[in-house]
Amino acid sequence: MSTEPTAAAHAPPSTGLAAGITLAAIILIAGFIALGTALHLQPLYAGFTLLWFWTTVDMSDLKKLPAAVIGALAGTATSYMVQIGASTGNTALVIAALAIIIIALFMVIAQRMALVFNASYMLFVTVMNAPLIQQGENFQNVFASIALATLYFGGIFYIGSRIMAGRAAQAASA
Repeated sequence: MSTEPTAAAHAPPSTGLAAGITLAAIILIAGFIALGTALHLQPLYAGFTLLWFWTTVDMSDLKKLPAAVIGALAGTATSYMVQIGASTGNTALVIAALAIIIIALFMVIAQRMALVFNASYMLFVTVMNAPLIQQGENFQNVFASIALATLYFGGIFYIGSRIMAGRAAQAASA
């Protein structure tokens, strides 16, 4: 018995479907940028990082969105501790943040407290600890960007899933 996935599971989408998905992505992303700009919310990269993680790693599964968001917020909060500690000369705060990162690493490996300590946490703690970001990022805006992306993209995907479920129910009853 072969353990290889079927060819259909790996078949690329048709050109038309790929074009439609690309157009939809452009419209959604443009809407997020317009909304973020209207709210004077910069940077938006944290929201896009969450979107990338959730759509590629979690395959846009709405049930996995809470863990992705909580992990993102917790990873960002840990990185914020590093920034505050470093900028104020508070060595104890930096050491506490590093201890949390070590605990998080253990938790991810041991698969414990996965709602908080997960791949999203590790992605955000890594990205947000980049020296260029640490040097002057406004972490309040980073948190707000994550929250906006959660509401915006999560809301659109939720509405889309409800529409698709309704259409599937109509097709099944026809």
